[in-house]
Amino acid sequence: MKLEVKRIIQNERGNIALFVIGILAIMMVLFVFILNLSKVFAVKEQANSTSQQASLAATAVLYDQIEVAIKRYEDETLPGLVDQHPKSIAEKIDEKIIELNSDPDYSDYSQNEISIEAIDFVLIDELRHGFGKKDLAEILEEEIEQDIIKSMTSEARQTILENEGNLQGATLKIDKGQVYVKASNTVEATSYDGFFNNFAEELFQTSAGPKIDFLEHIPSFDVGDRSLE
Repeated sequence: MKLEVKRIIQNERGNIALFVIGILAIMMVLFVFILNLSKVFAVKEQANSTSQQASLAATAVLYDQIEVAIKRYEDETLPGLVDQHPKSIAEKIDEKIIELNSDPDYSDYSQNEISIEAIDFVLIDELRHGFGKKDLAEILEEEIEQDIIKSMTSEARQTILENEGNLQGATLKIDKGQVYVKASNTVEATSYDGFFNNFAEELFQTSAGPKIDFLEHIPSFDVGDRSLE
């Protein structure tokens, strides 16, 4: 009788041990699943930051290089029209910068932000009311599509790499006055006992830079998807 009871107790202990081991295994799988899920959210946020920074960088390049288009317009269109154009666009932008710097409404703006605002104000006015507004619109569009966009894509590509993002599948486009960048970062799963082995996925996000106001005054201006690979 005692031997039988002892055998039953041993069997029960064995069953409990197996049950505990099973529960621990399930808990470990759940833990790894939750860990990987948190990785997905973290990498998704990283991809969003990557695309956002790339779109901002590309937008900054456009403003930095737009003076090339302005100079070309003035060289090709303004000679002989001094009376109609007592001031160049560059001079008007410089004056607008001085004006905005003394405006209390712009006291919180950085110098770069004020420069961008000045460019927008002056170009919008020229595109609406300027003597050569049609020529200006055509030159701006041509310079951006043919030359400036190359520098924008190069800067966006570099920004993606600096954020440990992937160039494969990455794109840049300009739509309705905003620069959009689509980029991804890779999430690699933590494996456990055969679960999630060799799992890696590219998580894509698309972000837009700030509105480039003067582009909305160039009729039907858009730049389709450009590969950043």
